[in-house]
Amino acid sequence: MRDYYQLMDDSRIAQKVKPQGLRNEDSFAQLPPVSILDVAEHSFNEYTDWLEKPVPMMSQQMKSIIEKYNPRIQWKCVHLIDKRSGSQNVYWVMQIPTLDCLSQDSEFYLNGTVKRLVLDHEKVKSHHFFAIEGILEPYIVVSLDAAESLLRRSYTGFVLQKVEQA
Repeated sequence: MRDYYQLMDDSRIAQKVKPQGLRNEDSFAQLPPVSILDVAEHSFNEYTDWLEKPVPMMSQQMKSIIEKYNPRIQWKCVHLIDKRSGSQNVYWVMQIPTLDCLSQDSEFYLNGTVKRLVLDHEKVKSHHFFAIEGILEPYIVVSLDAAESLLRRSYTGFVLQKVEQA
């Protein structure tokens, strides 16, 4: 049985770049194919490979790996412009295909959020990068193969948390 991990924001990075003009309510369909966004001005902006907020996006380098693990992902380009330093960085917002893969062992709070996430290993065994269907939170899951590929390249901005399977 292959291990799976939740791809999560690395909260230890204090000065992670913050794109302006996107909200977490913005849907993928609402975004134009190419966007140009300013970044919040700080004394120092760290451009990590993974940005979870306001919407999940990744660097060009990380995208080149992830699209090999799930070619069905749809992408839209975002240019992040730092007016103060004059720098420009390319990121990619993604629409990740969802997978109905929750085990009956999953537990939920009364408000519908996940208390204990358990994947059905029969439903996920051939998938490497996907979002989970049927839950309120935007969980993004990677297989051990994809996780190792990301970690080998020392990409930044994320942590991996092992997901339980039944």
